[in-house]
Amino acid sequence: MKKIVFIAAVLLGIIATSSAIIFNYLDEQETVKTVAKKLFIQRKSEVETLINEKEKFLKSFAKYLSSSKPVIEGYLENNRTKIINFVYPLYKELYPEFIEEIHYFKSPAIDFVNFANLKHFGGDVSKVRSDILWVNSSFKPSVHFYVCRMYPGLRATYPVIYKGKMLGSVSFGTNITFIAEILKNMNAKEVTIYLNDKILKNFLSPKAYKKYMKYPLYEHFRVLGKIKKIDLNKPYTIKNSVLYSVIKLNDLFGNTFGYLIILDNLKNCHILFDKQTKHLIYVGIFATILGIFIMIIIFNHFNKAFIENNKIIDLIKNKKFEKLPQKTEIKDIVDEYKNKLIDLGKEIELYINILTQKIEKYYTKAYTDGLTKTFNRTFLQEKAQELYFKYKLAQINVGFIMIDIDDFKKINDTYGHDVGDLVLIQLANNIKKNIRKDDLLIRYGGEEFVIILPYSDIQTTYQIAEKIRKSIEISYLKISDKEIKFTISLGISEFRYDKDNDLFNAVKRADINLYKAKRNGKNRVEI
Repeated sequence: MKKIVFIAAVLLGIIATSSAIIFNYLDEQETVKTVAKKLFIQRKSEVETLINEKEKFLKSFAKYLSSSKPVIEGYLENNRTKIINFVYPLYKELYPEFIEEIHYFKSPAIDFVNFANLKHFGGDVSKVRSDILWVNSSFKPSVHFYVCRMYPGLRATYPVIYKGKMLGSVSFGTNITFIAEILKNMNAKEVTIYLNDKILKNFLSPKAYKKYMKYPLYEHFRVLGKIKKIDLNKPYTIKNSVLYSVIKLNDLFGNTFGYLIILDNLKNCHILFDKQTKHLIYVGIFATILGIFIMIIIFNHFNKAFIENNKIIDLIKNKKFEKLPQKTEIKDIVDEYKNKLIDLGKEIELYINILTQKIEKYYTKAYTDGLTKTFNRTFLQEKAQELYFKYKLAQINVGFIMIDIDDFKKINDTYGHDVGDLVLIQLANNIKKNIRKDDLLIRYGGEEFVIILPYSDIQTTYQIAEKIRKSIEISYLKISDKEIKFTISLGISEFRYDKDNDLFNAVKRADINLYKAKRNGKNRVEI
């Protein structure tokens, strides 16, 4: 990258120098004001291009997040977990370099899934998110500057629609500072952001607004950087050979969101030559032609790379992962960026394959216990690594419950194995009534069962275990005129995604706690 920037800078220097010599010889040298005007137009065009390209990316990604099958199903089933399982790995991959947060709303503006705070949902945000109300009423997507509760920035808001019905919307974005960071890499001397303090105060949370209060105030605008005392209503100002380009930014409703102030040193753009340099005219002409020729070569190189990278992005967007090209040898930043796109595509493919597969596919003969119709031990042994990777990747709480029927041998000896089988069936059916659809119930062996509870911390796991224990304690199995009662002992544990090497570490801890329950009197839950 440094090599390319150096060559480009040298070529630009040659062209600028040569042009200055030629213009000096022809007595057509531009004034500082003319140069400043052209530079302002250039900077304005650069900002518009940056915003347009960012808008395309945000809108495309928003469309994918709003129309994917797991998202639609999550809304229709009122199942937040399904949306979290699908989106969370993508969110972790893109945060914070590409996006700040992802937020799903139910129509018209009810907080549904906020990946910045998964525990917070159900609140009405219509008073602070007028853009959500607009999208839900218009059925149209939008990419716009907006101040949400967390930060000011460029946001994409896209409706979630199923069969013509508005289910809600998804909204996410990137912080306004992304523009300044890019412009600084484009030889701008300095970039300062002015943000409308009234909008910040009205829409940011008190905690978030407190962070912005540390920035100085200038004409009702918070200044992210040093204050430049210039007229914000003028497109540009010249002071001491420095150009101050003023780029106004409006929000979705036409309000002044803020300004970008871009500083450029005009001394680097306007060089005076004495007329005695006429003899350098031929050198200038030659250098200009050479520089243009080399710039055309560089442009063609980058243009070709741009087309290739766009094709890769389209393949990823259309989920045609099998057509992704092989990574190339890194010669410059273009090759490095191409390889990163290919890696990102393969990672997204992996996430989609893991997170969108349905549990129903496991209900095959090989993985189902014939008696209780639960998963069997073969299922756990063969799928343990896959589940381990899924839970570790998502970094979620997962609870484990190990269950054993108390004195089961006595039941078999007293009533026979047929009755023992009925006891096992009743236990399995009772457990199914007390767990969620996405929880996994596995007959681990004999009268032992394992329950895996995604998104369940140790306290919640204990409550579920205790609920199952009590329901068994008060139930009975009626055989002819006999009422057969039985109890169970339970041990629980929690998956440690930062320490466990596999899923069976958590199973073993639950098993140890099960035998602790047996030793302490049975018919109890032990942690």
